[in-house]
Amino acid sequence: MKVYEGKDIRNIVIIGHSHSGKTSLVSAMLFTGGATPKLGRVDDGSTMTDYDEEEVSRQMTISTGIAPLEWHGSKVNLLDTPGFTLFTHEAKIAMRASEAALVVVDGVAGVEVVTEKVWQYAEEINLPRVIVVSRMDRDRANHEAALESLRNAFGRQVVPVQLPIGSEKNLTGVVDLVTMKAYTYEMGGNGKGKEGPIPADLQSAAQEAHEKLVEIIAEGKDELMTEFFDKGTIAEEHLIPALHEAIRDDRIFPVLFASGLGNIGTDHLLDFVVDYFPTAAEHAAVHAVAEPSGNGHSAERKVSDSEAPSVFVFKTANDPFAGRISYFKVFSGVVKNDASLQNFTRGSAEKLSHLSVPQGKNL
Repeated sequence: MKVYEGKDIRNIVIIGHSHSGKTSLVSAMLFTGGATPKLGRVDDGSTMTDYDEEEVSRQMTISTGIAPLEWHGSKVNLLDTPGFTLFTHEAKIAMRASEAALVVVDGVAGVEVVTEKVWQYAEEINLPRVIVVSRMDRDRANHEAALESLRNAFGRQVVPVQLPIGSEKNLTGVVDLVTMKAYTYEMGGNGKGKEGPIPADLQSAAQEAHEKLVEIIAEGKDELMTEFFDKGTIAEEHLIPALHEAIRDDRIFPVLFASGLGNIGTDHLLDFVVDYFPTAAEHAAVHAVAEPSGNGHSAERKVSDSEAPSVFVFKTANDPFAGRISYFKVFSGVVKNDASLQNFTRGSAEKLSHLSVPQGKNL
């Protein structure tokens, strides 16, 4: 199995209100990334991350589904979480195993009750957030109304990094406001866009949105503000690392547009994940459980192979054939088969066996 360095791993938790298009978007990302041979659909029960009988029959996510893909040499681990109120604790726990959250919002409904709830959970642990307005091919989907809903709920830090080309059934692509290029797609196609010029009717709106994006990225950075005032923009080689840093530091919440079911904007979303999302190596140091001596001290573990091993179990499942399966994130050190770790919850040692990488229900 291929080994990835921390800098080449993106652990992304997918959160949002129920039926906002999370699982369809995950399916589109997996298909476009080559991790699945066909585009999975919720309505026929063929998605990778919703495989439980209850999930298939109810057409909704009940527990966190996990699936990786590789994109441009990086491993992207997707944690598809439930959006129904009763199961949001699953999303809250999965956030602890991630470096960033992809907040999925319905293009028609905008911000909903659970959107605000999971946003608050992410805020409590300072988890960077990127917003995807999905289902943009639906009737009455409106990007301006969705943006207004997002800004009203989460403030001026919400800023689009894309504009949709077309609307509803005529959605054909997106405009990238960083590179100022357009990408068009075939509805229900392979998710790979064709690069081209920005449509004439979108040029003025794209230029205005680009300037607003550059301005908010430059805020608080003297050298970027100077460049912005001198040239009226920021060079792409300076803008890309600055946007990455702004997302990591929670200074900006970018908004992208997509259709999971139509597989539109998916490759560009994956590009954005790899280029701008925090890497696994950028995770802050973690603290172990306080020492039993009662002085309140706990060991700090930096995200490094050379540190002592520490893992966080974020899901346990009972499989009728394999028995109890624990899903965990390695924060520090290296774990291998037959490694023995201390379980602080149970106060006992645990021996690891049959280490696997989950791909939906398959190990």
